[in-house]
Amino acid sequence: MQSEPVKMRHFLPELIIKLGDKMHLIRLANIIFVVAFLFHVEVSAKPLQKEPIDPTFTEDKQAIVITKDDPRFILKLKSNPTTGYSWFLREYNSNLIEPIKHGTETPANKKLMGAPGYELWTFRMKPAGFIVPQQTTVRFVYARPWETADNSTQVMFKVSTQGVSK
Repeated sequence: MQSEPVKMRHFLPELIIKLGDKMHLIRLANIIFVVAFLFHVEVSAKPLQKEPIDPTFTEDKQAIVITKDDPRFILKLKSNPTTGYSWFLREYNSNLIEPIKHGTETPANKKLMGAPGYELWTFRMKPAGFIVPQQTTVRFVYARPWETADNSTQVMFKVSTQGVSK
């Protein structure tokens, strides 16, 4: 084990002697510097990737801003279908917003019968929503289908877009 450091200690002087003069050593140092610099430039020139933005919004976050880069958004509403209640889409601007999908998310602990879960509503902002800045609403009612919605829980989301600047 001790012989390896001794060999390394003798390696550098032998390398310098083999190079002959200082000019070769300077050229070698310049080459190493240029290679290191180019590697640094290549690594630092790579574009930064944006963190993906979670397009999911809940009753706690009712103000939504949509960009043309990601026109899709998800509304996640607490729900317990075992009670007969469900969320109903009551109002939205069909000229600007398109419902894409509706589904449910079960509770993490599936052993609890009757435990609440979530309803997931996926929407997409239509291209017309990005011509100029827009603001619209999406309103839901949490009710039983056989009852009137007069005294039902309601939630309203305010959806805003940013117009595309040219």
